[in-house]
Amino acid sequence: MDKGDPVVLRISHRRAGAAHVVEVAGEIDAGTAAELRRELASEAVDTTVAELVVVDLSEVRFIDSAGLTVLAGLYRRSRERGVSVKVVTRQYAVKRALSITGLDELIPVVADLAEALPGE
Repeated sequence: MDKGDPVVLRISHRRAGAAHVVEVAGEIDAGTAAELRRELASEAVDTTVAELVVVDLSEVRFIDSAGLTVLAGLYRRSRERGVSVKVVTRQYAVKRALSITGLDELIPVVADLAEALPGE
């Protein structure tokens, strides 16, 4: 990727039983965090129905403090509604950022989607 190329963030949603899965690909930084925040706050992530929100960051290569703030906000809002949140990633940079900030102590981080979804 050229320094002049815009960073593209791809986000998709799907239901998996009682879980709402948000699959994210690309880089989450100051330029893309607002888009992720909008998606996680949208009606698509209906925490009145879902018991669990899984944020699949398997295809995210980089996350900065802006992205971590978005995840912390999701955790706070979901907790208020009694909804659990899990993050899926094997990416070292993402796992390290979650660990350094302590977010991995609040939000369980698992290696794959099957591990995140109950009964799958």
